[in-house]
Amino acid sequence: MITRREKTVFMVTVAVAIAVILSLCASFGHGKNAGAATLEIKTFRLLNSGIINPALDRIMPLVTDFRRWKFFVIFVWSALVLFGGTRGRWVALVLIVFIVSSDQLTSHLIKPLVSRTRPCDILGRVHLWYGSEGWITTPAHVTQSYKSSFSFPSGHSANITPSMLFLGLVYRRFLVAFLTLAALVALSRIYIGVHWPLDVAAGVSIGAVLGWLAYIIYRMLPGVNQAETTEGISTKEQSR
Repeated sequence: MITRREKTVFMVTVAVAIAVILSLCASFGHGKNAGAATLEIKTFRLLNSGIINPALDRIMPLVTDFRRWKFFVIFVWSALVLFGGTRGRWVALVLIVFIVSSDQLTSHLIKPLVSRTRPCDILGRVHLWYGSEGWITTPAHVTQSYKSSFSFPSGHSANITPSMLFLGLVYRRFLVAFLTLAALVALSRIYIGVHWPLDVAAGVSIGAVLGWLAYIIYRMLPGVNQAETTEGISTKEQSR
């Protein structure tokens, strides 16, 4: 069952997320030429070009490219289904549902409505990861479009946050590790030059709500509480 504390945390998360998203939407104009406030530009410059170093130049493209994760994701998902018992199978199912939901919500609903242009298509001298061409620095005056899709919110942040938060809530011993990975992915979107800081903040806010919602639904599924109790007793007996 969901505890009173967990319900409270969820409601607070929803309230904060709504406030954040509304304030972010109000902080910039709508339409194709939606830009950014001076403070956001300064923050973007700091996180995009102010912390450039060879280590991050190697790590961030790997972290941000979900295509490179596919074999690892398939392995983990298969392990949950095959060896995770009742709890693992429910976790695997809930993960798929909420990953698809967050992707559809951000990519096909919010992004077209807000229509915010990406920083690499507005600002000059952006430290940009340009796929097969590697790292480039865009010209001082933008003369071309580097990304064909809209910016707000960050789909990567909105997808990774609920996944990692949900897994961390289910497997509490790994919560810090999961959230650290989610934070690294979120930061990578700014570092590679394709998202504004507010895009990432909105994506994380949406993801946090979905992650908690996934956990609440998971705890209501048949057999979950019994499976967690049984596995908890087994773990305690093994540690004696």
